[in-house]
Amino acid sequence: MSPSEFETLLNNLKKLPAELKKLMEKRIELFSLEIGERISRLITNALYRVVGVIFLSLGMILVLFAAANFVGELLNSDGLGFIVVAAPIFILGLLFATLRPRFMVTATRNRMLQQFMTGLGEQIGKSGEKENPPTDS
Repeated sequence: MSPSEFETLLNNLKKLPAELKKLMEKRIELFSLEIGERISRLITNALYRVVGVIFLSLGMILVLFAAANFVGELLNSDGLGFIVVAAPIFILGLLFATLRPRFMVTATRNRMLQQFMTGLGEQIGKSGEKENPPTDS
């Protein structure tokens, strides 16, 4: 090995720790950006769902109001019509508030965690493919 090649190799070895540090910093930065993107996408989807639920709730209130008026006309009492329509909803609300179905909470939490971990695994897999491109043998 000639002295110039040895010098080049020595200089490259000296630069290696700094380059590794830069690489790790960039990986951490990329990871934070990907996580931030996933969180913003999750928040956006949640916002759209909340708006959808609001419109659905408003529509349901109007339908229930119409049903209460209809039942009230059939029974010749507006108040009784509202009580008949509201009673099942009130009972259902009490059941959900007092029993808090844990299976629904657990299933929802597990589904969200699974989706997050799957997406994270895909992101890590994509970044690994970028660093180690497949070689044709």
